[in-house]
Amino acid sequence: MKSNLIKIAGAVAGLCLLVTLVGSLKAVSSSAPIVLKNPGIGLVKNLGKVLFSEFLLPFEVSSILLFSAMVGAVLLAKKDPK
Repeated sequence: MKSNLIKIAGAVAGLCLLVTLVGSLKAVSSSAPIVLKNPGIGLVKNLGKVLFSEFLLPFEVSSILLFSAMVGAVLLAKKDPK
């Protein structure tokens, strides 16, 4: 009992998914493994050094923003005792 428009939209979405899967499988099979020149890239130790030296102010501002959002969410979700 579905309309033809929903059937066509489903077919187009399925074809897009199929094309994406085929393309990603071809890219995975044809790519060679990446060898990094600097093996220290991606380590938590290096991330911590950068966050607490070069990006200290934006890191602290974003933490205050996230904290205030959490407090606001708790206050909005709290039921009034009326």
